Amino acid sequence: MNPAELKERTKVLGQTCTKLALLLPQNNIIAIHLRNELLAVAIDLPSKTRSLMIGQSTSNFVNKLADCSELTERCGFILEFIVDEKMMDPDLINPLIEECQQLAQLYYAAFKSVKDRID
Repeated sequence: MNPAELKERTKVLGQTCTKLALLLPQNNIIAIHLRNELLAVAIDLPSKTRSLMIGQSTSNFVNKLADCSELTERCGFILEFIVDEKMMDPDLINPLIEECQQLAQLYYAAFKSVKDRID
């Protein structure tokens, strides 16, 4: 996958998660907390992915890859929590969870590849 595709995938994931977060129930304290968390991740992940494309030191790149991986895992966890609490139809959320898993694997593979080269 090239950088433009990665940038687009995280952008679409972020936009979709933002829209989904706004559909969560507004009268449930857990849903309100999950909405806020999901909104934060939905903005942070695409912006941090964009920052990967900027020239930088290897150690800084590795740190940013780790941040992106963590945000992707966090997004997936929040989405799983929403499904577990039966706040939304799993058919709407499961494709997003799958996308988070795929992106996490990509970030991990890139992280491992770069880390192996510098060790």
